[in-house]
Amino acid sequence: MASKGSKKPLLPKSVLEMKFMKKTRDRIEKERQNTQDHDSLYSNIITNEMRQASGNFITESSFIFCEELLDGRLSFKGMNPEIERLMELENCSKQEELRQEIQKDVSDEILAKKMEAFNKRKLTYDTPVKEAMAKKRWKK
Repeated sequence: MASKGSKKPLLPKSVLEMKFMKKTRDRIEKERQNTQDHDSLYSNIITNEMRQASGNFITESSFIFCEELLDGRLSFKGMNPEIERLMELENCSKQEELRQEIQKDVSDEILAKKMEAFNKRKLTYDTPVKEAMAKKRWKK
């Protein structure tokens, strides 16, 4: 009388009735009773699809998805006030860092124009020798 999902081989009843198998028989009965209690307790939550489901795992060859995960201890809904206070302080400091903008020496428009001119100049020379000759001409 094993459960449907059980993959353990069952001992024959005649072997379990032997005197030296008393402890094993008691243990098996206890396990059977526990599984029946468990099944009746969660019968409205656990569906047959959940019992028979297998292979619900997705394997990823890359760990890039783990880079954005939170690390350290977490607490929610007042379960650990100290940790929540630390989380709040950390969030405040991150928000302050985001608010402070980096002072730019050169505006984006000027930088774009300079880079465009640089790329045009770079494309006109095929070899470093031609570039060096052109620089000499500019100096004159």
